[in-house]
Formats: sequence, structure tokens, C-alpha cells
Amino acid sequence: MGVTFRYGVNIRRIVGDGRRITGVETDAGELKADTYVLALGSYSPLLLKPLGIRIPVYPVKGYSITVPISDAAGAPESTVMDETHKVAVTRLGNRIRVGGTAQLCGYDLTLSRARRTTLEHVVTDLFPGSGDVRKATFWTGLRPMTPDGTPIVGSTRYPNLYLSTGHGTLGWTMAAGTGRVIADLVTGRKPEIETNDLGIDRYERPAFTRQARLQWSS
Repeated sequence: MGVTFRYGVNIRRIVGDGRRITGVETDAGELKADTYVLALGSYSPLLLKPLGIRIPVYPVKGYSITVPISDAAGAPESTVMDETHKVAVTRLGNRIRVGGTAQLCGYDLTLSRARRTTLEHVVTDLFPGSGDVRKATFWTGLRPMTPDGTPIVGSTRYPNLYLSTGHGTLGWTMAAGTGRVIADLVTGRKPEIETNDLGIDRYERPAFTRQARLQWSS
């Protein structure tokens, strides 16, 4: 399909001349293109700041455990939400994924034992004996959240730089639709959905109060 994936390559910075983006500096050399789409989740603000672009995307830390199933009959068949603990339990083949919680701690990826205990409690309480939590894989990641809960998708003041970030907890859910919208915007086609309220400029409108701007720019 004409796509090249460069696994294990780290992006160092986005290079611009003040008018356009001229390249992406990586630890494997500089990459050049006609148009660039920045889709780096919670890390998007860090790459944009040197370009003079500030976006209110903040990392909200979440945790999950992936539990091998020991009793298939007692395991969940579809996603179940524990509203008390705000934890979702999902069947993934021969595993159970248990994920949730929200922690505001910047870019810290330290694994918290207390958070794991909560996740283990939820799955053993709802589906006792279904999986062996002692063999669970413990993971943490950062959700790229925006103040209004809507992703930032669209153009920037650099004519060849587009944004696709801030999807919060719904990155996989909205990935295909976002890809279609971005493809349309980059190639000059009219997207099938309204996109005026997805752009970064919405945060400059009166509805986005001064207090909110100060909160998310600090």
C-alpha cells in the first residue's frame, strides 16, 4: 500500500524553518516528506512546543493487567464495566484484559502495586477462578486527554503539518475514522463529517474560558 514502517526509530525533534516543516530528526537520520502528520499521543505537546505550538493535551496514566484464562467457562464473553472502580474487563482470546483507573502524574511510568491490587480485586470479584492473577502481565500507559474530551485533528499554522492527537481513552476506537479524516484533509478532499470543531483553533474561541486555558497551558 506504499507505507514503510520504521520500527525502533526514535523521533528527536521536528525541524522547521519558521514557515514550513522541513523534516523529522530521528536517531536513524532525518526524514523528509511533503506533508507531516503528528500523531504521538501524550507526547505530542513535547514535539510541538519548540515549534511554537501549544496544545492542551495532558497525559492521564492508566493501568492494566492481562490474565491468562484458567477456566474458560467462568471468563467474560464480552466487555464488562465495574462502575465502582472504573475498571473494564474484556475477553481477549485465551486472556482477560483488566484496565482502567486514572492518575495525574505527568510522564511517570512507574508501576503502582496499589493499582494492580485494585485490578486484581475487580477481576477476581466479578469472575472468580476464571484466571490466574499471579501470572498476569502488569502494564501502564498514558492517555492523551484534552479539556473537552474531543481529539485535536486538523491543520496547524504550518501549511504542511497536521495534528491527530488527544483521543483520550478512545484511540483504537476512533483510529480508522481519524485516519480517513486526516487523509481527506491532507489531500484536499472534503471529509464526510464536520471537522470545524476538531481543530486546535477551537481553544481560542470564547467558549474555552481563560481559566481553562491557564489550567491546561501550565
